Amino acid sequence: MTLLAKADQLATLTPEQAEKAVTYLKKESVVVLWCSCCKDDPLRRVTVKEVFRKALQDGKHYSVVLKGRDENGKEIEEYLDLAYVFVKKKSEGHSLGKLLKFKCDPCVPPFYWDAPAAG
Repeated sequence: MTLLAKADQLATLTPEQAEKAVTYLKKESVVVLWCSCCKDDPLRRVTVKEVFRKALQDGKHYSVVLKGRDENGKEIEEYLDLAYVFVKKKSEGHSLGKLLKFKCDPCVPPFYWDAPAAG
């Protein structure tokens, strides 16, 4: 039960949180998508093509959507959980949710950011 709670931390956002995340991600060329709290979820490097916020049905909350290409060249479009979106800061991958000071637990400390993704 705890794993499920941790696996959906920052997928539903306030308009302000979503805009802050979109603004940050628009400056990134590559991100890592990895549910680090989930069992057997592979780390995926994604080249960012487009990022935007999308209103949820309640009209009060938003999701952040990323369009891009994974390291295998496959086009993707994903609704993001910011706890599990990692961006490069110096030579390490950091949870975007943590960097933006949103309450979350990415389940891993910052990690060495080694190789760039194919684009």
